[in-house]
Amino acid sequence: MSEIQQGGYIRVPKGTTVYPTGDGVQSQSAREQVVKVKRIFDVDVKSDSFYLLLPDDMRLRYFEASGGNRTIDPDILEFTDRLTRGDYRAVEWTGKWALIGDVQHAEAPASAKNRKETAKDKPLTKLQQMVRGSVWRFTQDAELRYKVGNPAYAGVRDDIQNSLRQLPSHARTLAVEEKLNELGIVDFIDQPWGRVKAGETFTVIGKLTSGYAGGQDVPTMFRGERFTLPYSSLEPFIELVS
Repeated sequence: MSEIQQGGYIRVPKGTTVYPTGDGVQSQSAREQVVKVKRIFDVDVKSDSFYLLLPDDMRLRYFEASGGNRTIDPDILEFTDRLTRGDYRAVEWTGKWALIGDVQHAEAPASAKNRKETAKDKPLTKLQQMVRGSVWRFTQDAELRYKVGNPAYAGVRDDIQNSLRQLPSHARTLAVEEKLNELGIVDFIDQPWGRVKAGETFTVIGKLTSGYAGGQDVPTMFRGERFTLPYSSLEPFIELVS
């Protein structure tokens, strides 16, 4: 029998008790389904999830014993031993989890296999190839630009919000964004970084980090100095060397 593993797939039979990962109460699975395992975790008496296995009357007694540092009543442990079949592990998938003893290992569905095969065949993007140690060449002369925070943005936004305090929250948010667009005020400014020449190379020397406007910043060694260059500025003008 194959072992259930993180990243693998399980079959959740119809009628399985399924618990939500957030707020809510457990329910019975309305149909059989095959899902991908997000993680496997413990639900033993030392875990934060143990109480979720208990009916209301036992749950109250469990909390009273835990809060008073008393021994947990034997019938509670006997109940959970029967429920878990002695295996105090659970399997989580998207927004839900179930006891590992209540589910079964499953093969990946055909749709997942097809996606995996397609992903293998798809060539890597420049961004995916831009790993630490990779060397890149500029293919043409260009002026690189980058984004910096607009120092006026926060002040103008606050002034507009204060002037619209009488509006409901959602309406105020929409009105503020509309006014900012009308004034042409953005939270970042596009500025020139400098010129580069075709044939010049740089090396990626660190992990890419988040930049302004949801972009990526690339730590590089360029012209013998360390720089952080914006990927969006580099991408149209570079090719991978090694």
